[in-house]
Amino acid sequence: MTSSAIPARLGIRIATFEFGRWTGLVAGFILPLIAAVLFRTYHVALASSGLESMRQLGLVYLAGEITVVLYARRHGLDLARIVRGLPHWARTALLFFLATFWISSAVASQMVPFSLGLCLGWIVHLLFAASLYHLASSVREIDTNAIAGGFVAGLFGMTALTVVHFAAVSTALLGQASDFGRGGGIDLGSAIPGFISSRLFGSWCGAVLALLTGIAWQRDAAARNAGRTARTSSTEHPTALYAMLALAFGLTVWTATRAALMGWGISMVTAWFLAGRPASRTVWTRLPFYLVAAGAIALLLPPYGNGPFTFFRWAGATSTDAATSGRLTLWARALHVAAEYPLLGSGAGSSWWLVSLDGFYHVQPHNAVVQFLLNWGLIPTIPALALLLGATWHAHCIARRHRGLLPVILMLDCLLSMSLFDGMLHFAQFVMLIFGCLAICLARDDRPRAPHI
Repeated sequence: MTSSAIPARLGIRIATFEFGRWTGLVAGFILPLIAAVLFRTYHVALASSGLESMRQLGLVYLAGEITVVLYARRHGLDLARIVRGLPHWARTALLFFLATFWISSAVASQMVPFSLGLCLGWIVHLLFAASLYHLASSVREIDTNAIAGGFVAGLFGMTALTVVHFAAVSTALLGQASDFGRGGGIDLGSAIPGFISSRLFGSWCGAVLALLTGIAWQRDAAARNAGRTARTSSTEHPTALYAMLALAFGLTVWTATRAALMGWGISMVTAWFLAGRPASRTVWTRLPFYLVAAGAIALLLPPYGNGPFTFFRWAGATSTDAATSGRLTLWARALHVAAEYPLLGSGAGSSWWLVSLDGFYHVQPHNAVVQFLLNWGLIPTIPALALLLGATWHAHCIARRHRGLLPVILMLDCLLSMSLFDGMLHFAQFVMLIFGCLAICLARDDRPRAPHI
């Protein structure tokens, strides 16, 4: 049975444009702005411990995912059918992961409620992925322009809120800014509304940049197809599209997020392999001017060059470890702790109390594989990585046949690349995006499947 036959049997009909528009608005605009309004600070942690717990657990995004699950349940979601449709190895890996990944959080963690809260988040992410897969299977095509429109709205909204938030800081306080607010000053790296750090905001902008790059990559073909439809998006007009790309690129540069720029570069390599060269020559002849201008402006805007808003701190970058902001040391210490809990790990989020770097405890070790080994141990990590790699490979195979998925697959590759250097597979916002990209791509699988017993 093909994926397109499933919704036909269940009697589901969801308009292509409406699915894309609401997916983009919820994931790219509504949830980030709710988080930005709720979680505003100039310090490492919020003054309210309750709000800080909500922020660390990603409850805003989990609530959004639960809403999608409930909506899908009302429209025929059958989890048993989806699980039965998995290959035998994937079903086995999933069940093995679910049976083991939470054990250390319940018995070994120093903060059991927090660790179990993170574990429950993973259950929600998996249910969300199944729900979005179900809903995406019910549309004839995925309107990536409509999806991108929601993220562009989020870019503009986040830019406006960030400008207001920074404008409220006096020049005197800006002069007292220090890393992690040491010495009583404000911490500019924690001052982006709704994001735990400025680099996470830059990572989000980098993911949006990759999404828009996928649209620009095949813009001519998309514009021809749009001529046969009643609705079009502003992302189909080159000047508007390139301006949006420039905004996303400028914000990524402004936050000095090296991992995001690396992930964007990797996503363009993916685009070349999956779709060949760009459909329009203007991607090479016009777009670079927009990006250079945006990057130059970003380097001139405050607080670039101050603390976290710096690509490299050349005065102290005398080693590879220093150039990577201490990540090599952090990974080594995290793996040393993981070796003490090799099979089932030390509990979700345990980096927060077991692994220190320069006297500061990070909530995650800035590498997905290290994070899994530290939190879950080897036994759950093996099936988790098998599922992630298998789903990613299959998504790329599908995207090669369905070129309209290129923007989604580029966002996925950008996020996964960044997960090797930051918490893309720790923070709920980014896990939601990764699982959402995978679900949308896998829902387009139209190959005949052998019956599963």
